[in-house]
Amino acid sequence: MVLFLSISIAGQVPVREEPRHKVALQNHYIRLLDVRIQPGDTSLFHVHQIPSFFIPLSTTAIGSEVKGQAPRQSRFPLDSTWYNGFENGPLIHRVWNNETNVLHVIDLELLATKNSTLPNNIQLPFKIDFENEKLRVYKFQLQAGQIIALPLIMTPMLLISVAGADLELKDSARKNLIYLKAGSFQWLDP
Repeated sequence: MVLFLSISIAGQVPVREEPRHKVALQNHYIRLLDVRIQPGDTSLFHVHQIPSFFIPLSTTAIGSEVKGQAPRQSRFPLDSTWYNGFENGPLIHRVWNNETNVLHVIDLELLATKNSTLPNNIQLPFKIDFENEKLRVYKFQLQAGQIIALPLIMTPMLLISVAGADLELKDSARKNLIYLKAGSFQWLDP
């Protein structure tokens, strides 16, 4: 019985230690895992247990296998995102890439018990796509040359460019230019 338990525990790793899930940014609010799985490659069995928001950055067909269940196939469009709080326990699974392009996903682990959200009196010109006690998500599409103004607030923001042309953001508070390519991100402190 001891040997079986040792094999079972050794056969899985925390998601942040899975080699294809790179920690690209971590602070006391979030851990951003930049997930890239090459064509024909398979991740190790890994454990998700921290509430997370998932953002596909490719439309790659994937296979996945939850430990103890039959494998299944899926494909997520670029505009699909989802939240999992893992309220019913951790997810132990592995994922593989069924196509010829790289599978690219962001797994945004929400580390704080309650993250800052924008005060209700702050209005942005975008519709809220998802909101809970941990985060508020806006999805929007910018046209070439379009300018948007983000308010000066005491809440951090994470900008993720999912697809399209490169973006140039002017950070007027710091007098910096920020460049975002499709599939990249930028953390903005309060």
